[in-house]
Amino acid sequence: MTGNRRTRICSKRIALFGLFLLLSVSYFGCGVKGPPVPPRQPPVPMVTDLAYALADQAVMLTWRLPGTLFAEQAKNATFGVYRSRTAIGGSDCDGCPQVFEKVAAVPYFHTESNRFSIDVPLEPGYRHVFKVRLETDGGAGPDSSPVQVDQLPVMPFGGSETQ
Repeated sequence: MTGNRRTRICSKRIALFGLFLLLSVSYFGCGVKGPPVPPRQPPVPMVTDLAYALADQAVMLTWRLPGTLFAEQAKNATFGVYRSRTAIGGSDCDGCPQVFEKVAAVPYFHTESNRFSIDVPLEPGYRHVFKVRLETDGGAGPDSSPVQVDQLPVMPFGGSETQ
């Protein structure tokens, strides 16, 4: 009987250890650890060297992208061109935020110089402020430094003279 009793005690210990091991693994090893985290993506780079050149009633904006994009970033990347307009001579609202609207989207493609450009028409009598940013499926990069272009109203030629 002592051998049989010893076997039962040993079997109980093994069963208790197995139960303890099963509960430990199920408590600590399974389940949701936290909210899902999206895969890490490199940050979207900032557009630099935004400049302009006037031509009649349009402005040619040029900018540069430092470095090249990763394959996933470049897949559907575009440059968003944004403009804010205010009437020249109108009342300036100190402290009012500028409202920008997207006026163009320039597709990204790899070039040796990484320089890009676009012509945007100007409306006479308005102060135009432009900014550009790179937009990818993973988000948008920071805004470029803005450039300001004042397009004076067109005056008719040969107006009457005052005497």
